[in-house]
Amino acid sequence: MKRWAIGSAAGVLWLVAALAGPASAQRTVSRSIFVEAAGPDNKFLTDLSAADIVVTENGVNRKILRVTPGTSPMRIVLMVDSSNPVVPMISSFKNALGAFVDALPPAHEVTFISSGGQLRVRVPPGTDRDKLRAETARFAPEGGANAFLDTLLEADKRFLKTAPAFWPVFVIVTTDNGENYREPDIPGYNTFMTDFRARAGAAHVVLIQGKKTGPVTGFVTNLTDNVHGSLSVINTDNSLPAKLQAIAEQLADDHFKMRGRYEVAFEGDPKIVQPVVAVAVNREGASVLMSVRRPF
Repeated sequence: MKRWAIGSAAGVLWLVAALAGPASAQRTVSRSIFVEAAGPDNKFLTDLSAADIVVTENGVNRKILRVTPGTSPMRIVLMVDSSNPVVPMISSFKNALGAFVDALPPAHEVTFISSGGQLRVRVPPGTDRDKLRAETARFAPEGGANAFLDTLLEADKRFLKTAPAFWPVFVIVTTDNGENYREPDIPGYNTFMTDFRARAGAAHVVLIQGKKTGPVTGFVTNLTDNVHGSLSVINTDNSLPAKLQAIAEQLADDHFKMRGRYEVAFEGDPKIVQPVVAVAVNREGASVLMSVRRPF
């Protein structure tokens, strides 16, 4: 939700947005909003700090955790299925991974992991593109079942939640042949999804479906729907390189759109199921645009 607000005589600007989230036993939770502010001359205000911004949640002032440029670099978890169904498609997978790396801007961190059997870290988070290219060129299936959900939850916990200054992104290439090696952790997924949305995470998925489908299709559909990400469902691997290149180009474009904008992270009350958040910028004659999503 977003809309313009025009400054009052006191220079205080208000916008309202609903941030969904179920009740929790935590005392506070980090939530993010995204703000663009312009002066009376319609030029971006590029020097905003926490001292310039007031955030309220359901009318209560909240502690601001940080105010950072909207163009903070991304940390991308490149999560690739390495289970048995990938074996006949390995050439397309390697070409696609190479196309993704080549099209991705160099400033963003990438960790390359796979989900065959269990999470395997092939490249830890970093910006070393030579190392990433070498590992994607060596990519090979590991066999076993696709441990999709376990890998997703563990990767977020290890690589994205631990780096709050980065824009958290999942780029996922996965298969679904209807396999389900054990009961999926639905409560764990719901907890992750609520928190990932609060951190304004992004997710883009290429799903290669077999004749049968199982839980993986449901999870990636829910994930991309919740964060307004892209989901490409294909039945053959021929278009996989073009799909991953397009995702890299979209990430570059999304990052570009956040120029002149800020991420404002604040302490929210997790017991509020549907909080109403307002932001005020104490600059005379200014105007503000706010969103709970990025880019906007």
